[in-house]
Parts: sequence; structure tokens; C-alpha cells
Amino acid sequence: MMKKFAVLFCLFILLCGCSVVMSKKPVGDSPVVLDPAEWDGAWITPQGAPVMIKVKDGKNGVLKLAWIEDDKDMTLKSYEVIILGTGRWQFANIQDEEKKGNAPQGYLFAKIKKEKGLIVVWLPKPDRFSDLVTKKILPGEVVKEKIILGEVGPEHMKIIMSEEKGPLFDWEEPFIFFKTK
Repeated sequence: MMKKFAVLFCLFILLCGCSVVMSKKPVGDSPVVLDPAEWDGAWITPQGAPVMIKVKDGKNGVLKLAWIEDDKDMTLKSYEVIILGTGRWQFANIQDEEKKGNAPQGYLFAKIKKEKGLIVVWLPKPDRFSDLVTKKILPGEVVKEKIILGEVGPEHMKIIMSEEKGPLFDWEEPFIFFKTK
């Protein structure tokens, strides 16, 4: 169940060989300033999966997330998330654990919206990003089950955010996290 939770926050490689959209660099232009009073604490999904969030570097938009990965042996898992903004949009980015040689391959990302006591996450649609990369509308490459965006400039962010080439995020099935009191 916790592996599914990790997928919910778009912070980890999708399970079952599903396609995943990544970027060589974190998506977004500038760090979002994070207030620990709004972010720090325990968060849960509607299914009851808990995660602890702590602001690690509020000025640079860095969070630390931790949860129990396996209920049987109580394996603790944690990751850093970088929250970057472009215009009114914000993106959560996490470095991919899988490495090519000694270097990570990139960052998994999702659109994120934080409101009081609520975090909403929309995952990228791999088929749509794959189509735009294949047609050279967005820079990058498609490697097996991974769509890896290259250098994303302002003109590419405009395409991503305007969705002039179609919906690039799964607006119908967002993942929601509620802050516990």
C-alpha cells in the first residue's frame, strides 16, 4: 500500500513498468518560499496513508518527506522534494533514485497546489508528453518506459502550462493530501 502512496505523490518511479515523465533538471523557474507552519506535520490521503512533511530549506523550496514503506518490517523511506514555481503554477520535483553510471537520470515532477490544510497533486500524462517529445515540440527523448525532458526553456513552459497541445496532466484523478491536526 505504501508503494502506491509513493506513486500518489509523484515522487517515485511508477510501479508495474508504467511509463514515467522526468526532466533532466527540476521543472519550474524559481524556488517557492515554504512556511513551516503550513507544511510541517502529518498528512494523510483519503485512503489513510500517512506521510510526515518537514520544511528543510524554506527559502529554496525544499521539503523532506518520510513514511513507512512496508507495514510488515516498518521500513522507513524518505525523500527531498523541491517546489519550484513558474507564473501561478508550482511543481514538485524529486530526484530519480535510478542512476545511469554514477549520475541520477533526472527528476520526477508533478503539478502541485497547496491550500490551507490541503495539497493537490496532478501527475503528468506520459502518452501526451511522449507525443510532444517524439514530434520535437518539447525537447527530450523517449527511452523505454521513460519520457525524459531535456532543457525546458520559457517557450516549452508556455506549452506545458497553456496546454495548447492538449492536456498534459491528469486533471481528472488528482492525488489529495490532508493535514492532520
